Amino acid sequence: MRVVVTGIGVLTSNASSVTEFSDALRDGRSGIRDITRFDTGFPFKLGGECRLDEQESDLDRVSQLAITAARQAVQDSGLLPEGTWRKRAGLCIGTSRGPALSLEHLLASSDASDRQALFEEIPFSSIARNVAGLLGLNGPTTTVTMACVSSSLAIGNAFDLIRRGRAEVMLAGGADNLTNLSFSGFSVLRAMTRSVCRPFGRNRDGIVLGEGSGILVLEEYEHARARGATIHAEICGWGTAGDAHHATSPAPDGRGLAAAIGSALRQAELTPGDIEHVNLHGTGTTANDAAESKAIHRVFGDRASKIPVNSLKSMFGHTLGAAGVLELTASILSMQGGFIPPTMNTEELDPECDLNLVRGKSLERDYDVLLSTKSAFGGANVAIAARRVPERMAH
Repeated sequence: MRVVVTGIGVLTSNASSVTEFSDALRDGRSGIRDITRFDTGFPFKLGGECRLDEQESDLDRVSQLAITAARQAVQDSGLLPEGTWRKRAGLCIGTSRGPALSLEHLLASSDASDRQALFEEIPFSSIARNVAGLLGLNGPTTTVTMACVSSSLAIGNAFDLIRRGRAEVMLAGGADNLTNLSFSGFSVLRAMTRSVCRPFGRNRDGIVLGEGSGILVLEEYEHARARGATIHAEICGWGTAGDAHHATSPAPDGRGLAAAIGSALRQAELTPGDIEHVNLHGTGTTANDAAESKAIHRVFGDRASKIPVNSLKSMFGHTLGAAGVLELTASILSMQGGFIPPTMNTEELDPECDLNLVRGKSLERDYDVLLSTKSAFGGANVAIAARRVPERMAH
């Protein structure tokens, strides 16, 4: 069975809709600003903060982010509100920090009724519960948490469920929000930049955190065609592999990511020569960017310094568990639009990162096959391959 993307919903610091997101990517428009929702407690205050209409104010902010993106995705998919599709439609949500804001409030509250409500939101499973409940989804519902590859794994798991005939429609993606917990945690690890994120740059010195949510409607191809759905892209394969190296640092030789890419290409029945663009994790940390560069050279050989690559975290921040879905979504929208978004802020490449990094402004280019890669603490790596569906096959 083939799996296609028929609906997209996004909420990031630089966009509140799919159209805004696509425009921001093409223009290289950043959403990085000083954080206003809380005092970071540090001299560096930059982050990617979302504009959110809190319509479900009794829910943790991370659930609100996910619900906003999920509603957008269902509307974009053209699935009817009263349709029976919900009875077999499932949901797979990835998150890294989960409802951390509720935990922060719980620790600060002494009100018994407030604490009871917060207890209900604290489990990571509350995000999937809240989204599935509001949308009336009766199919398989799961939560995935594996640091910064969480939403990538969620997409892969949803892809597998459709391929195995367990569901015809799956909502898949992830959400994470900015909290004191995440800000202070990465600060303690000395992973935060005091200026701007410069992925693969000679002078890079760390990440800028962001928040957001992305949800994709994944659908079995014939099911989508039968109802005349608009198909954004086909997810043609994915792979995951571990470094078995260190709690926070990637394997310096990039072996885990290279293995994940190889697995994705095999399932997609693609060769490295078929890939026309690679969206990289590109955190702006010294260890990650160097290891990722080595992985690309392992897989692509002589093409590694020629194939266009980018990192989008300099534009809307590192969204942790939501990074995989947001950056895959960005790549799909860009492929539809015939461009590759730029990596912002990186003026001079690190010689150790010998890559064809798209910088400064978008690269106008028509292409049909892309790869999006993500890596995480604990040595987890995920790669997802996607391609454009020819117009004659989409209808």
